[in-house]
Amino acid sequence: MIDIVLLVLKIGILVLLYLFIWQVVKTAVATVSAPAGTAAPDVALPEGSRPVAVFTPAERDARREDRLTERTVAGEKLDFTGHIDPRLIVEQSPIVPVGVVFSLNGWVTVGRASSSDVVLDEHFVSSTHARFVPRGSFYYVEDLGSTNGTFVNEKRVSGEAQLKLDSRVRIGETVFRYEE
Repeated sequence: MIDIVLLVLKIGILVLLYLFIWQVVKTAVATVSAPAGTAAPDVALPEGSRPVAVFTPAERDARREDRLTERTVAGEKLDFTGHIDPRLIVEQSPIVPVGVVFSLNGWVTVGRASSSDVVLDEHFVSSTHARFVPRGSFYYVEDLGSTNGTFVNEKRVSGEAQLKLDSRVRIGETVFRYEE
């Protein structure tokens, strides 16, 4: 008796799955085959609204540059790099005391090697683990192919990640807080 009930449940689930797939395919075909501009928008637009302009990446960059110069008094770009003091503050570590401040001036490397700017002699830290790099007025952390990874706000860094105020950077078992 239980075998029959289970068989009926399996068939029911398969039928629902096929109906779902059929509905998805039907919607996708209707969306793709509709002529441009004839499909109703998904969101009700307010009266008198105009369509959003589409710009090429070069046009977007030029508009962004124009906005930067428009917001200054004499048309000069604002540069706050002279007013910030980027630094890493140790929040948790088995090696470094909590509260120790590492100033970020230029490129800063972190690893077990004695040639690193910040030496972390931990088991989970590679000899050249990560690097902090300034780009414009922002700092980025780059993972240098470490075995155990570099994490920013508990997300593994693949390549590089931009640091924002109060970002948490974990290298090995040491957690830094980024401040400016």
